[in-house]
Order: sequence, then C-alpha cells, then structure tokens
Amino acid sequence: MFNKIRKIVKSSVIFFLIFPAYIAAHMAVYFSLAYFFPFSLPFEKNIVKLVLFLLGAFLGFSIMISTLLAHRWDNHFNRKYYFLSGVWVGLMINLLLFFAFGWLVILLSDLAGLNPPEKTIGALAILGAVIYSLYGILNAFTPIVKKINVSINNLPKKWIGKKIVQISDVHLGHIYRDHYLSEVAKRINRLEPDAIVITGDLFDGTDGNIEIFIKPLNSLEAPKGIFYASGNHETYLGVDKTFKTLAKTKITCLRNEIKTVDGLQFIGIEFPGHGEKINVVKTIKEISNFKQAYPSILLWHMPTQVARIRKLGISLMLAGHTHKGQLFPFGFATSFMFRGYDYGLRQKDNFSIHTSCGLGAWGTPMRTEGHSEIVEITLAKG
Repeated sequence: MFNKIRKIVKSSVIFFLIFPAYIAAHMAVYFSLAYFFPFSLPFEKNIVKLVLFLLGAFLGFSIMISTLLAHRWDNHFNRKYYFLSGVWVGLMINLLLFFAFGWLVILLSDLAGLNPPEKTIGALAILGAVIYSLYGILNAFTPIVKKINVSINNLPKKWIGKKIVQISDVHLGHIYRDHYLSEVAKRINRLEPDAIVITGDLFDGTDGNIEIFIKPLNSLEAPKGIFYASGNHETYLGVDKTFKTLAKTKITCLRNEIKTVDGLQFIGIEFPGHGEKINVVKTIKEISNFKQAYPSILLWHMPTQVARIRKLGISLMLAGHTHKGQLFPFGFATSFMFRGYDYGLRQKDNFSIHTSCGLGAWGTPMRTEGHSEIVEITLAKG
C-alpha cells in the first residue's frame, strides 16, 4: 500500500511540474502568432484569438487524450491520433525555437534602429519549424548503421574480428509497428552479425497487442545468440507481459543473469520496478557464474554507475535510454545529467562504454538530435 501511495504522489509531483511548462510553451506560441500576424479590426482580432486559443487547447490536450484512447482501444484511428498528437508536441517545441530566433532578430533590429518586417520574420519562423520538424520525422524513421571498433583485453580467439549489433530504445507499440521492425530486421541481417544485443525499451510501455512483433523478432539472425536486458518502459508495459511475449522468440532474456558464449560473458541487468533502485555492481557479484577475470559485455539500460562498473573489471558496457535528448536542445540536458556518457563510445584503460541514441523515438515521433541508429560493433583483442 505504501509503495502504491508513493508512486501516485511521485507521478502527481512530476505532472504538476511538467504540465505548467507545457501550457506555458503553448501560450508562448500563441502569443508569438498573435504578435507576428496582427489584425487591425477588433472583431477580426477577437475571432482569430478565439480560434487560436481553441485550436491550441485542442492540440495541447491531444497528447493526453490520444494516449488514454490508445491505451484503452488499440485501433487504427487511435494510433493515428496518437501519432499526430506526438508530431504536434515536436512541432510546438520547434516553433518555440524558431520564434525565439525571430524575437532575437526583432530585438537586434530595434537596437540598431531598423524597422524589421515582422510578418515576414514570423512566416519564416513557421516555415523553418515545419521544415525542421519534417527533417526530424525523417530521422526518426530512417535509421543509419553506425560502425565502431572496440578492443577487449583477453578477448577469446573465437571473438576476434566478430561483429555484435546493438539496438536500443526501439519503442515498439502504437507508432513503431511490426512492418517497421521487419525492415529493421532485414537491415540487421544484411550486416551478418555474430551476436545481437538489445539494451532495453524494446517496447514502448503502451497497452495493446505486442505479439505482432514476435514474427519479425524471430526473423533476426545471429549464430552466437540474441541477448536482451529490459528498460524502464518494459516496467510500464508490465514485465510479465514483456517476458511472456519474448519467451515465444529465440531471444535470450537476461534477468540479472549471465550467458557465456565461447569465453565471452554477456551480462544482463533487469531494470528495477517503479520506485526501486539497483546496485548494478552488487547485483553482478551476486550472480553465481560471474567470473571477474573473464572478458565481459554488460547490458544495462542506463549509462549510470559507470565508475563502479569500470572498477569491477567489465570490458564493455552497452546502454541506451538517453535518446541523445531526441529533440534539440535537450541533448545539452542529457549530456549534463549523464556526465558525458549520454551518447557514443567512451574508453578508459581497459574499459569501454557505448550509449546508443536508440532505434525508435518516444513521445513525439521526431529526432532532431541525430538519426535513429543500428550500431555495428567489431571486436578486437586489446
């Protein structure tokens, strides 16, 4: 009972912190539109203001309404509404960015004694935001293959030159459907990986039929195995539902477990439940077949506890979660929060960590902080 109350309180606090900022963002867009495109007649002005206010209210609340509808009834209409409401959130953020630039131009022009064309500046801001948003949508649905090389001390001969493909944060659900996963699986298979690892948030945490993803997941091919560790969105979806579905695939789920393949340890740490914490190093030490002297690859969804994990002697840590901020300028926030481990490959001594920005997207189906990605890792002996 106490944990349930704590979850409700925590959710309420987060809502009341984020919701005012969300409303303020809509009001800023509304105010900018009214400023850049003024109407001379009071009647016109009032009508336009009313229309903009009603439209803004509808768009603003759509993300919540569509989420509730999509959770309750998983059908074509609700999925499309969910998608479009997510697009609006991304577009709104981009409108704020471009309007802010427009306001800066006006301010500098006023300081210089110039008379800037306000309607033109407003129109260019809207056009820029729309083009930037379309670019972001394209990035979210056209993953690139990112190739990196990682050296591991004591790497067994059978793994030298072998390829591991990492995918993370696919967020399969109402937006990323089975046909998307099927195309991704074909691209991964063309890389001919020796192993595939999935570092959490395979599913989006939404209700609905996730068994449609079993067939494309089973189309993945990797002779040395496919390994999975859960992320925070699997806890939203329900871990029982997640693992019951994955049990029908050839994926090996590592729930605080180790699978040793040809002398290389694959360690998977399960993401903790709501309000729970986990000491990753302590959890690894408690796994009976963990051998500290063996080379190892750790699948842990978040790029956290890195210093302690490095001291344990882990060879390569693979993570996700951050999305690299997903939308500009949030990448600055994730870089600060995760101390520079929010994206890319970092190496120190005999330890390497790679954090993927993800293969899908969350919330808005848009990425302006880089492309969705499939990561191809080639192993070498250090």
